[in-house]
Amino acid sequence: MRVLLFLFFPILLIAQESPQKSDQYFIALYTVGENWDVKKSPGEQLYFKEHSSFLSQLRKDKIIVTGARYSDTGMLILKATDFKTIESMLQQDLAIQNKLFELEIHPYASFYKGCIE
Repeated sequence: MRVLLFLFFPILLIAQESPQKSDQYFIALYTVGENWDVKKSPGEQLYFKEHSSFLSQLRKDKIIVTGARYSDTGMLILKATDFKTIESMLQQDLAIQNKLFELEIHPYASFYKGCIE
């Protein structure tokens, strides 16, 4: 009887584990918002330092995969379990809350795998 219990114990553990959702990728596009002061440099903008600190923490937490700028748009590729999670997370940025930046979030599905180093 003890042998049977020993053999079935790993199966019981596996059956009790909840399935992990795999990470999905999202693209976040940042453009200047209605409270951006064109007379000031980025470092002088209200909430810009808090924005930079917020993004720094996302990098440390490995949520940001990569980031870039093109034209007047900032772009981040991020990973999270679902859209609501990433949207809720990015809305915590004081620069978004105070309309220094406008934010668009879209699902991101790569059709060609590669790496950026």
